[in-house]
Amino acid sequence: MCYMPTYYKLNRFMLSAVLWALTLTAVLAQSVRGRVTDATTKSAIPGATIVVANTNIGATTDVNGDYTLKVNPGSYTLRVSFVGYETLSVPVTIGNGEAVANASLKETSSALSEVVVIGSRSQTARTNVQTAAPVDVITTKELKGFPQVDISQVLNYVAPSFNSNRQTVTDGTDHINPASLRGLGPDQVLVLVNGKRRHTTALVNINGSVGRGSVGTDMDVIPVSAVERIEVLRDGAAAQYGTDAIAGVINVVLKKNYTGFSASLTGGQNMTTMKYMIPNSNGGSDQKTQKINDGSLIQFDFTKGFRLGSQGRLSVSGQYNNHDRTNRSADDNAPTIYLGSAGGFPTTPAGQDATAFRQNLITQDKAIIQQRGYDRHNMIVGNSNAQNLGLFINGGIPTNSKSEFYFSGGITHRSGTGYGNNRVPNSRNQQPLKLDGSLYYPDGFLPGIQPSINDQSLILGYKTMLGKWNAEVSNVIGRNSIAYTIVNSANASLPANDSPQTTFDAGSLSFLQNTFNLDFSRRFIASNNATLNVAYGGEARFENFQIKAGESGSYSGDPTRVLPIAPPLSGTVVAAPGSQVFPGNQPTDAINKSRNSQALYLDLEGEKGRLLLGAAGRYEHYSDFGSTINGKLTARLQITPAIALRGSASTGFRAPSLHQRYFQNTSTQFVNGLPSNTLTLNNDSPIVRNVIGVDALKPETSVNIAAGVTARAGRAFTLTVDAYQIDITNRIVYSGSFTRAQLGFSTTDYPGVNLVRFFGNAVNTRTRGIDIVGSERLTVGKGQLVLTAALNFNKNTVTGINSTPLIDDPKNNPADANPSTWYRTSLFDRNQISIIEDYLPRSKWNLSATYTIGKFDISARTVRFGEVKFKTATDPDAKKADGTYWNTQFARDETGHAYIDQTFKPVWITDLIVTYRATKAIGVTLGANNIFDVYPDQIYIDPRNALGSTDYASGRDNSNRGRFLYQPNQGGYNGRYVFGRVSVNF
Repeated sequence: MCYMPTYYKLNRFMLSAVLWALTLTAVLAQSVRGRVTDATTKSAIPGATIVVANTNIGATTDVNGDYTLKVNPGSYTLRVSFVGYETLSVPVTIGNGEAVANASLKETSSALSEVVVIGSRSQTARTNVQTAAPVDVITTKELKGFPQVDISQVLNYVAPSFNSNRQTVTDGTDHINPASLRGLGPDQVLVLVNGKRRHTTALVNINGSVGRGSVGTDMDVIPVSAVERIEVLRDGAAAQYGTDAIAGVINVVLKKNYTGFSASLTGGQNMTTMKYMIPNSNGGSDQKTQKINDGSLIQFDFTKGFRLGSQGRLSVSGQYNNHDRTNRSADDNAPTIYLGSAGGFPTTPAGQDATAFRQNLITQDKAIIQQRGYDRHNMIVGNSNAQNLGLFINGGIPTNSKSEFYFSGGITHRSGTGYGNNRVPNSRNQQPLKLDGSLYYPDGFLPGIQPSINDQSLILGYKTMLGKWNAEVSNVIGRNSIAYTIVNSANASLPANDSPQTTFDAGSLSFLQNTFNLDFSRRFIASNNATLNVAYGGEARFENFQIKAGESGSYSGDPTRVLPIAPPLSGTVVAAPGSQVFPGNQPTDAINKSRNSQALYLDLEGEKGRLLLGAAGRYEHYSDFGSTINGKLTARLQITPAIALRGSASTGFRAPSLHQRYFQNTSTQFVNGLPSNTLTLNNDSPIVRNVIGVDALKPETSVNIAAGVTARAGRAFTLTVDAYQIDITNRIVYSGSFTRAQLGFSTTDYPGVNLVRFFGNAVNTRTRGIDIVGSERLTVGKGQLVLTAALNFNKNTVTGINSTPLIDDPKNNPADANPSTWYRTSLFDRNQISIIEDYLPRSKWNLSATYTIGKFDISARTVRFGEVKFKTATDPDAKKADGTYWNTQFARDETGHAYIDQTFKPVWITDLIVTYRATKAIGVTLGANNIFDVYPDQIYIDPRNALGSTDYASGRDNSNRGRFLYQPNQGGYNGRYVFGRVSVNF
């Protein structure tokens, strides 16, 4: 526990430092201002860099191309530069008044892309066409020019191999978007801020969404207004940066040398028409139409730049974001709501005809529905509402011409409400009773989860020159916590009460990470102009993961309490324990676990003529599992002035997170539309180790191979094509469900638990793909047209399952039994394989065009999200020895294909945005995301499950009783979103 006082001291130090920095002033003599424009179009160039030669004084232009510098009187030379333009030297003399120095830049013959720093520790500046590994650069204009307001959503529509879509009815994952690079997990991409490792979230994703079983990084806590650019390294880099960098690295570069003030106010909402088909009881289908205006958003953000002393800098950025929920659900098609049983029919009483009994039950239930005015539109399937408030700082203070102290940090708070599955009145084991035996919620209830997410981070560092060596020392501390409050809920296992508890504190998760780095680098130049950059250093990291129990009412109760089942049948059912939708963390789940790691690395990069070679090696030791060594080789050969070849080969690793090692809880997960309490056992559990035979978690290991070609032609055309293969061994996954019977539980073991899951190194995978990125800039009339195309083709394959003797035992996988009952199926079923292989688009195309003329910017972008697939956990194609199907519940086409296994065709999402710079300081933007109001294919609903059918079984399809219409992984399913934005810059 000794780290906590240190952490809070650092928090107090950060606050003191900010207050000191904000109040520090210095008397500066005079200023120089000016505007940077395109020499051909005369349009402003936002983001251009102005540096006073031979000093650390600099600035960047705002959206109107304006800048201001404060310097002492004297004569200077200003260096004005921007990517794709020739650097210009502007002499200026500053006397007793304000000086003006405008600059008009000409395009270079090569018009290269943005200069990047990720992927290499070389001191040589390179563009993303000159790097030995593929890097995407997302600029400020791309970040702020389109409708998306969160970093993860911006990247989803810009970066070709990046995917992140908001999930629904997935507990905490509703509020923290899982992100994927090259189709791999959220925890297989490393996130940096200003080149420094960022902490992950406290959340473990244990629901059936992308990234199931993983622990990612919440990039949306960083205000977009604080970001100068984002660099996406699409190459394995664990040998350079350590764990998590199997798929690549995302580096968020915060604004620096910013001296002005900018702010924007954005408002918008969904304005959409949702059309879908619902089967009817006559054997046909009906088209339904919903005209929807929801998901309203209001966001305010700002950035203010300050000078600290004569050469120091400070940027302060903030963001407030409030967006309302969306709902794209359909009506509940369960045969009954008040009578019978939830999600199906009860057993027909002896001596009665099943069809007549069911029809009579439906008729009686329909009468109660009409009497009570019950609305079958009883779920919220869409984005949760959320409020996000964040403040970030970034700055530095030179101590001399060769040294600088720098700092950055942020504090963010997010809250909101997400909803689970509706508890209908006839789901009696979930319903609290009043003293008279009646239901407290006579019409059922929709429980909600209200997480409170807090995130803090602080970077402190110092860089200097030791002789001819660059030296840097830094420390990064970050913490993320999630506290769960459950609302509009109940614990049916508690005694009857006329005023039962409906709001519960369900406990919390927290994760803290502190990383210390010491780095050295030097560039050697030989007499023949060959260069060698040498970088080496070390890292020490401390991590702590905590689970805190909820209040007793959220998990406790009478494990043997019985409740009456719904009429007309008599009998009882055992009450479901814990707060509905999310049972609280129990005291036995509470943990406080820490670990530390140390690393040493060496990074070499040499260049001679047309050849660039690189080599990197990294040794890491973890206190909980031991050591690992990884290496990387890179090469780039300039074939002609316009064409180059590049490639890399590396080994990598991902250390198991503390969350995966120690997380344990009981959650309510729905299977075939019916609730089931699922116990997640941590990796140290005797059941996991001794009964199932799963070993302690060990690192995932990877081998990455990549090869590509880069080209440039004319004044501005660039093209990169990169192919890759990533083999991962011992990939850590969240298992499928094992039943109580499979694990030999007695009736007193884990009361209320139906299924058991755990984490294990259970899977080997292979990822193959190709990225194609091209851009062109043209002068069209009096304006400038920028065209870009970014395409990714990607395929993930599960190449092996790592099992245990118990799971592989033939008696637990008998050939004469339904494969859905096999232990091997329980470990990792076909649905879980499908989430890795098919649940993300196998291709994504991003095509965009921006035309700038005078005061107008007109941008159009269309993104094609490729096909995705769903496969059910129960194999519909499994056959008996006689050739008949084991699982006859699924409807099939004439070829025998089960409709429940579904392929969703590609989706095109188109944005259109117009920006008008009304004055020098004010810009107005209007536009729409998904302007053509496109929805993905509808989830299949079995016709036999039509409302009013007497032949009903919810497990026949994946629509959750007809309420889930769309899967979320092709750009979402909210339809058209219209927005407006006003921006000011001073």
